Amino acid sequence: MSEFTVTRTLQAPRERVWRVLTQADHFEGWLPAKAGTAVLDVRSGGSWQATVVSSAGEEIPLTGRYDEVSEPDRLVMTVPGGAVTAITLAAPSDGTTEIGYAFDVGEDMHAAVEASVDEVLARVSTVLAAAE
Repeated sequence: MSEFTVTRTLQAPRERVWRVLTQADHFEGWLPAKAGTAVLDVRSGGSWQATVVSSAGEEIPLTGRYDEVSEPDRLVMTVPGGAVTAITLAAPSDGTTEIGYAFDVGEDMHAAVEASVDEVLARVSTVLAAAE
């Protein structure tokens, strides 16, 4: 196992990206979760929960915790499956945000993790565009 980081650039300022990651209504949009089910206690030691709906219509409750919160540049949280991810946000001077997702995974998981992060960030980008 070793730390593996996926870094991408989002076309929005860091403060807006932070809000999309940490406010319940936005969180539901990119998770994606059933409307009205996200409860976020965004603080070190806090927790999150939301319900997703499978393609078969089954409701699946998800939970996680926030291990470290440093607004507006760092979130360390658990994701479904219990994996811990460190999310960092950097603000280049051009109004974009460099976002990094770091996971402690084996090399055999790198491609799957990168694909998963890209899927999540595509949904985050959609929510960011709607939140302008």
